Parts: sequence; structure tokens; C-alpha cells
Amino acid sequence: MNFIKTISTFLIALLITTITFGQESKPKIKILLIGTIHFENPHTDTFELKADDFLNAKRQSELEDLTNVLSQTKATKVMIEKPSDNQRSIDSLYRLYLSGNYKLTVSEREQIGFRLGKKLKLNQINCVDKFYAMHDSLMAATAKGNDQLYLLKDLGVHANALINDYDTKLKKGTITEVLKYINKPEELKRNLSIYLKYLTQIGAGKNFAGAEYVSEWYLRNLAIYSNIINQVGPSDKYVVLIFGQGHIPILKHLLQNNDDFEIVEVNSVLK
Repeated sequence: MNFIKTISTFLIALLITTITFGQESKPKIKILLIGTIHFENPHTDTFELKADDFLNAKRQSELEDLTNVLSQTKATKVMIEKPSDNQRSIDSLYRLYLSGNYKLTVSEREQIGFRLGKKLKLNQINCVDKFYAMHDSLMAATAKGNDQLYLLKDLGVHANALINDYDTKLKKGTITEVLKYINKPEELKRNLSIYLKYLTQIGAGKNFAGAEYVSEWYLRNLAIYSNIINQVGPSDKYVVLIFGQGHIPILKHLLQNNDDFEIVEVNSVLK
């Protein structure tokens, strides 16, 4: 009996060791989160850059340079800011592009995402966005009813300063230089603070309209995160995600706390 017990203990210990070893040796999926400006204008954002001609020869050359550098990552997936239920239509457009029968629109999803996917020889560009309506009118009404319109005014000053800064950077620099700048940790924090510093105060202690508004933004990003982790497979070693800069601080936080992933900093790739 003691011999059988010893063998059983040994087998259990071996199983635990094997499972633990397997967990420790599993390679992390590298993920490069590229926060972008939106190329097309007007877009759906309340605060956005002025229009720039991203289809002119200079910008097209810059996009070639950018995607040439990004292609060196040998990424196995490129993910873009398109709802997951648009996957079939994006697949169709991407196949046309690969066959030379589709001209890219001005959207960064295509100008960077499609272009990069082709250079990586990917069969598909992954759509991982999820749209949730945000109740602006309720928040604005609450701010007015609580004598908190000054918060929206302060937010506007902050947001317009950020946009004017990025607009100046774009006028003076290349697309790569702009992406390097807006993906700095302090710039990601600057964008997120628009939600956390101002909006969460609106209706606090009463109906919490501001906090609920911000929760809708977080919900959207949690859904995007769910799509990201659901669409990676065992063979994926490196993922490039291309999304509006405002999403990146939250997505970065979520992915940093998932030990299946390793965040790759933009400035370590775009040198």
C-alpha cells in the first residue's frame, strides 16, 4: 500500500510540475498598440484634427516608409478599428486590394492596416471594434442642471489644446513622427485625462451621469479587448493593432494585466 501511495504521490507531483512548466514556458504574444489620428474628416469624434491630404505623394511616401518599418515585425495579425460584424465586407475589400482591384480610401484602417497586411502577406485584416452609444445629451443636461458647465468648458480647452498640438505636429512632421509623439506615455495619459479628470465629476453624488458616460467608453474598450484576445490563435507570435489614440491607454492597461501578452512600445519600433 505504501508503494502504491508513493507512486501516486510521484505521479501527482509530476503532473503538477508538467503543468507548471508548460505555463512558464508558454511564449507571450507580443502586441504593438499604435494609437493613430483619424485620416478621414469629418469623423465621429467630438474633437478631431483638421483635414490633411493623406493621398498626396508626400504622405503616400511616408505611409510606405511607415509600413515598411512595421512589416519588419513579421506580425501574424493586423487588427483595425472596424466592428467585428463588418469582417466579411472588410475581407472582400482586402481581397480586392490584394488582387490590385481596389484603391485604398483615405482611412488609416486601409492606408496603414491594408497596406501593412499586404506587406506581411496576411490573408485577412482582423476587425475588433465594437460600438456603444454614449449618452452625450444626458451628461450635458446634468452638467447644466448642476451648475457644472464649467467642467465641459475646461474639458474643451484641454481637448482643443491637445488637438491643436497634434495638428501642428502633423503640419511640420511626417506621419511616423506624429505617431511616435502621440504614443508617448504622457500623451496617452493626456488623452485619457479628458475622461477621468473632467467628465467623471458631472452629477457625482446624484445621478453620476458623467461616471456612467465614462463607463460607456470603458465598456467599448473592454469589448474591443475581448475581441482582441478572442481572435489570437496558438500560432500568433506578434500582433499589430491600429486604433484611434484615445483607445490605447485603456487597451494597454487591460493587455498589460493579461500575462498572455507582452506590450511592445511604439518608440521601440519606430526609431
